[in-house]
Amino acid sequence: MNPATDMTTCVSYYPAGAAEDTLALAGALTEIRTHQVGNRALALVLPALARLSQERRWLAWIAPPDIPAGPLLAAAGVDLSRVLVVHPRACTDGLRAVEQALRAGTCGAVLAWLTRADDETLHRLRSAAEDGHSWGVMFHTV
Repeated sequence: MNPATDMTTCVSYYPAGAAEDTLALAGALTEIRTHQVGNRALALVLPALARLSQERRWLAWIAPPDIPAGPLLAAAGVDLSRVLVVHPRACTDGLRAVEQALRAGTCGAVLAWLTRADDETLHRLRSAAEDGHSWGVMFHTV
């Protein structure tokens, strides 16, 4: 845990240098674990989201704890017309939505705030990200 930010970050499944190269994010899955819900964790991925939105691919937000802050995203360079927010009815619907969005090939990034993510689920999502050349970002509150 980083005491300055009160955030534990676990980043996995993408190569070094990927933050600077959005091509390297295609087919990757990243997990971010934090002690609090909010924009601090989101700040870690904003530069890459801005670049991906400029490529005219969707940025899908699945089960976000809050409605994405338009001014914050716009100030970071995110094209707001490329942001799609999905509010699933149940956790299983959310996992299905994440998997479908990753696999579709139309999303540059799929950001998800889900409560369940066992190894089998993460493997399935990583496979979907590879198939759709999408970047999956899973936020978990610990």
